[in-house]
Amino acid sequence: MNYSMNQRKVQHRIISSKALTIIGIGFLTLAIIFVECQWLRPLESFKNHILMKCESNFRTACFGNSKKSHSICQWYFLNYTPSSWENIWFTNIEEFQNNVCERIADERNLNKTVLAVERLMELQKFGRNRTQSDKQHGDELLSKMFYRQECINPLTKVSFQEVEVSQVIEPLIGLLRDPLTICNRINSLPASDYEGAELQSKRFFLLSVAAPFYIHSSQQNHKDILQNNIQSNKHNTNVLPWMYQRSKLNLLDTEFDIDTKNAQNILIDLGSSYFKNWGGDSSAAAGHWFYEHYKRFGVKFDRIIAYEHSPLNPQTAWNQLPDDVFAIYTLINVGCATSGKFNPWVMLKALAKPHDHVVIKLDIDTPAIEVPLMDQLLNDSSINSLIDEAFFEHHITVREMQQYWGNPPGNLKDSYVLFTKLRQLGIRMHSWP
Repeated sequence: MNYSMNQRKVQHRIISSKALTIIGIGFLTLAIIFVECQWLRPLESFKNHILMKCESNFRTACFGNSKKSHSICQWYFLNYTPSSWENIWFTNIEEFQNNVCERIADERNLNKTVLAVERLMELQKFGRNRTQSDKQHGDELLSKMFYRQECINPLTKVSFQEVEVSQVIEPLIGLLRDPLTICNRINSLPASDYEGAELQSKRFFLLSVAAPFYIHSSQQNHKDILQNNIQSNKHNTNVLPWMYQRSKLNLLDTEFDIDTKNAQNILIDLGSSYFKNWGGDSSAAAGHWFYEHYKRFGVKFDRIIAYEHSPLNPQTAWNQLPDDVFAIYTLINVGCATSGKFNPWVMLKALAKPHDHVVIKLDIDTPAIEVPLMDQLLNDSSINSLIDEAFFEHHITVREMQQYWGNPPGNLKDSYVLFTKLRQLGIRMHSWP
């Protein structure tokens, strides 16, 4: 009997051991499956993130080269390089600001002035893709904004520099406006050089959507491939990638891709008046000018915010808007302020994201407000990092403009310094007339 009981105990222990072994194997299997799932899930997510990155607008060669396979790339601003012509004006501006018109008309500047104006007018009309221009050598007179593309391998987290480009911009010379305006006409120049050279002339702008760019690479084959691969925003065919990617960001951040897909084109017009005229002068209208010149190159604004201090007739203001602007236009018929809710940078920071293309125009004819606003823009990276292209009429004391501006604080040298500093931050800074 004792033997029988002992035998049953042994059998029970054997069965229990087998059961425990089976249960243990089961738990181990479940644990392995759980760990694998936890490991594969982020891997799959990361793989999808990489694929999304490669499909987004600013990828130039994600899978084109085995060494750079799966690379994630971005553009960022590198530096501003003034032309030699601009350097002469900047270096001597304390002397030149006393007789700007005479300097423009002298033999060292006149031919350059005419060529630069003609080249800029050509680019405004036809854009960067026009070839075989007899004025293309005028690009040597223009200044340059340099940008670099940097890539990272998300698996190794090793980054490398892919390419540099430069994009031209009008030089800072003369009164920082169309040099064939304000001054007396020069008899030796043909009448055609003065077509459109009115007081509010905008012939001396070079918008990013029209400006040529140059690739800096030692290998011609590489340069040709890059020329074809540099893609602009699919939403707007002529907004080049460095005009909505200007700051270094964390390329491995999943939020980075979300921002790029929801990017907008935003125009903030400070001192807008009516959309199609200012004081009854259609040539002075800012909103319509921006609308037409960006539309010419396939760029549509997603938001237009207009600030105007003078009371506007609402019926007139809204009737002047084109049908495709009506739904995206916001009119704030209140003057700008240097602080509080009517400080335009408050609106800017609420609306804009780093990957939006943002254009600002400031001309409110009130230096007491304009200058502090520009100081804020210059010194606050949370503001200037959001702006890609800006236009500002800097009211200062200079002989040629006294009949229009009087004698506000500052001189032409101050304008040169301000505009140069803003360009050095990566903003395509222009002088509004």
